[in-house]
Amino acid sequence: MFDSLTVEQFFSQFHFLRPWWLLAFVPMVLLLWLRSLEDSRPSWKDVLPEHLRSALTIGEKGWRKQLPLKLLLVNVTLAIIICAGPTWQREASPFGEDKASMLVVLDNSDSMLQKDLPPSRLERAKQKVRDLLAAREGGRTGLVVYAGSAHVAMPVTQDAKVFDPFLAAISPDIMPVDGKDASQALVLIDQQLNNELGSSVLLVSDGVTPNTIDSFAAFFSAKPYQLLILAAGNPDRVSDNPMDLDSLRALARATGGRLVEVSVDGSDIETLNRLVERNMQLNGESSMPWKDMGYVLLYPIALIMMLWFRKGWLVQWCLLAMVSGSLLLPKPAMAQPVQSKAEQVEVIQKVTLWDKLAQSWWDLWLTPDQQGQRLMNDKQYLEAAKHFKDPLRKGTAYYYAGEYKLAHSAFLQLRHAATQDERDLGLYNAASALARQREYVAARELLQTLAAQTTLHEQLRPDVEHNLAVITALVDEINQMSESQGKSAEGQQEISVELGEDQPKTGDGYQEQTSEELMTKESISAEELLNDQAVADKWLKRVEADPKYFLRAKFQIQLHNPVDASSGANERGEE
Repeated sequence: MFDSLTVEQFFSQFHFLRPWWLLAFVPMVLLLWLRSLEDSRPSWKDVLPEHLRSALTIGEKGWRKQLPLKLLLVNVTLAIIICAGPTWQREASPFGEDKASMLVVLDNSDSMLQKDLPPSRLERAKQKVRDLLAAREGGRTGLVVYAGSAHVAMPVTQDAKVFDPFLAAISPDIMPVDGKDASQALVLIDQQLNNELGSSVLLVSDGVTPNTIDSFAAFFSAKPYQLLILAAGNPDRVSDNPMDLDSLRALARATGGRLVEVSVDGSDIETLNRLVERNMQLNGESSMPWKDMGYVLLYPIALIMMLWFRKGWLVQWCLLAMVSGSLLLPKPAMAQPVQSKAEQVEVIQKVTLWDKLAQSWWDLWLTPDQQGQRLMNDKQYLEAAKHFKDPLRKGTAYYYAGEYKLAHSAFLQLRHAATQDERDLGLYNAASALARQREYVAARELLQTLAAQTTLHEQLRPDVEHNLAVITALVDEINQMSESQGKSAEGQQEISVELGEDQPKTGDGYQEQTSEELMTKESISAEELLNDQAVADKWLKRVEADPKYFLRAKFQIQLHNPVDASSGANERGEE
């Protein structure tokens, strides 16, 4: 989709990855100049009258004259541009390390309880925030809520599972001060985002005051953040407190932000997610490499090359070069058998110039995955894994080569796959790789997670349940053996058991009983609760209550101890 951000990104970040290739235009221009000199020289045709010259000469005239040579020139130009590597955007990160940071500033005033967006503006806004978290797939997100005062409900984090219960607990009755003042959140925005380039602030509200517009305009003019506004309300429905869409539009104009209205489908979430990621690409710092965008120019080159097979179009020296190059095709490499870890001998193999030429030749005709499949068919599994880019095929090749740790890491990359079936298959294969490493407990946990899913594919479920039963039996056997050894030790009987090569060596082990002395009561002060997120999480687990009671107490403490609250927010934001 082409929009203003795409155009801005193109013109602001366009460059060449390999700019030295542009020097190839120098000899090309020189050859064109020599060709023009050759054409400008007088010949025997120039001494003939026009009517005789047209009768005695044959060939194309006008723009079609020497058309094959002109199209060859176009192909050479496109090829030089491809070799130079034009780019204007970075590769997408498969793990989310380069995801943009976003802070949600949620209006938690009484007006958000209006039901023009069923079931209410607040509940619909929270659902939209959840959808945005799912669309961001691991992006760092924080939550600030405000009414008459503003408070950090959740510091910036990548864990959506921790984020969700706090978001669900948000309601106007937990706020210590009634009102509607979004400018109170500005100091918390700075504390959480800490002037991080490429960050975005998402304001979810049904309207703002003129004072808020002025405060936001002054704040965002001096900060590197992007302001996005999600208008929570339906102007087409009658409400006791209608949404003030004009004030939100004025805020967007004053801050240079973008206003998005809530939609019944997911178009608003797609727009917000795209704006957050584009802002990161335009202004943020990323560790991912630049994406080579020149390969699309291969399509016009291929179309022009198809015309060369017409009579009179084939360039003879190109055919000769291709035939000569095929004679230099290297012999296929011989694969060495993969031995066990105990027998494996480290061999330092030097990459020769011939190997580089051979690899360059294959790169001309096959993609990395195609090269990997060719090696896979020849049972060169380790070399195949080095070529594969697809995580599933790479992990399979490592698995066949006996490199189970590398296979486990490759399969785990499928957690970010596009479809649920691919993610489930990646976890199933990762569990198999763990079992091969005798990490039976970790493998059992993965299989239990898969078996508990209701969306697991029907063809995969029997394999998951079978493997789960086998591994569970192995773990139980280890536990029984460990327990029997513990009882024997108490009876002063020494038993030495050596597990065979095929016996499990990693399991739950003997389950120790927790002494009552460790279950002592512990008092937690308000300062510890605010300044240490680990203490807060521990306290929250011990208290069997709705999280909104925790948030209500936390906001009251923040209101009366702003210094301690701000320092705690800073510490959690840096974690």
